Amino acid sequence: MAILFVVLVFALVLGLIDTRLIQSAGSLLVELIFLLPVFLIFAWRHIHWKFLGFGKFPLKTLGIGIVLLFAGYMIIIPHNYLLYELGVDTQGDQIFEIFSKLESPAWFIAAGAIVAPLVEEIFFRGFLLQGFRQKYGGLSAILLSSFIFASAHLDPVAFIPTLVLGCVLAYMYHISNSVWPGIIFHFGINSFGLCVLYLGSQFPGLIP
Repeated sequence: MAILFVVLVFALVLGLIDTRLIQSAGSLLVELIFLLPVFLIFAWRHIHWKFLGFGKFPLKTLGIGIVLLFAGYMIIIPHNYLLYELGVDTQGDQIFEIFSKLESPAWFIAAGAIVAPLVEEIFFRGFLLQGFRQKYGGLSAILLSSFIFASAHLDPVAFIPTLVLGCVLAYMYHISNSVWPGIIFHFGINSFGLCVLYLGSQFPGLIP
């Protein structure tokens, strides 16, 4: 990651790439930083990567996640409606504004739809949740890891929706002992949301 950062800065100084590309690529680097402590601890303790939960999982885990997410929207929808009534921009409004200013959304979408689900599930569920579960038990581990997951996004407005999503993803890992359900689920949610917001930014009349 350090080498990539140096290359990007060097290219920027020489004028080989646009500043907007550097800013977009920076979001990828921020996501990848989450893997650094995982790599260091696993290398230091000689732990196999399979310990993170890259095994098989029952397909019903995805179905359970969908049901739980719909239940979670009973909290998210009133939360977002309250923000709307108070005139506070939601996370969707913020992303919509970012898209409207980006010349090319490729890096931003790649970070949000591909890199984020992979990195965040490895770190927050495979690494953090699993460690907490061994020490504090299932329920406490789910709540604690989800709280940290929501806090790590550094967006107070999106804290509650992210906390709800974190609990759903954490429970999916808890019952399957695999990061794959969360990665697939996380990828689907982020991809759908980003694509809808991007289309809305390009075609203003598309989203009411």
